[in-house]
Amino acid sequence: MKIPVNITIMTNKTVDDPQDGGNRSEVRETTVNGFMHTKKNGLTLEYAEPEEGSVPVTTLIDLQRSGIVMMNRGGDAGMIFERGKTHSCVFTSGPLPVEIRVRTEALTNTISALGGKLDVDYTVDIIASRAEQSHLSLSVRPAQGTTVS
Repeated sequence: MKIPVNITIMTNKTVDDPQDGGNRSEVRETTVNGFMHTKKNGLTLEYAEPEEGSVPVTTLIDLQRSGIVMMNRGGDAGMIFERGKTHSCVFTSGPLPVEIRVRTEALTNTISALGGKLDVDYTVDIIASRAEQSHLSLSVRPAQGTTVS
């Protein structure tokens, strides 16, 4: 089943700042329209996220019943989130592929066909150096006028 949804995305990143040796925080919040696809092993969220100065990028978030969350952005950048685990992932969107490690400290998912929320606290390491500590929060609700049974 394909359900139209509204998705509020909030990211909060703490990035190492090599210029002053401290940290810099970046907070971003946006709301997008998308679709939720119900599947045998969970749900998939699909939405186009605006990119500054370019064409929107399609993001797919696979919410598996097993508790694993897989995010694919634009077909060439993917991350895997699993509470208490570290996964190696590859970004191929730049001139050279970059391998990162994604360590998920906390993951809470209450998203169902009726809506809900996904919260993920994770750290991204690039070539064995800590790059950023992040929190991703998605709030999902069926689009106005949508009946879900």
